[in-house]
Amino acid sequence: MVNINWTNEAEVWLEDIFNFISEDSKKIAKKVVKEIFEKVQILQMFPKFGYKYYEDD
Repeated sequence: MVNINWTNEAEVWLEDIFNFISEDSKKIAKKVVKEIFEKVQILQMFPKFGYKYYEDD
């Protein structure tokens, strides 16, 4: 299993996603964030499954 490192930007995006959805439903917002974390766990187990992100220099 590989280690997934969350960037600060990714953490802010995740929080923004939660805040936006929770304006309508906190329950759904929690579900969406949980599903994102579940997808990340899949990437940890199968790292070649996703797209490799390269930062611009």
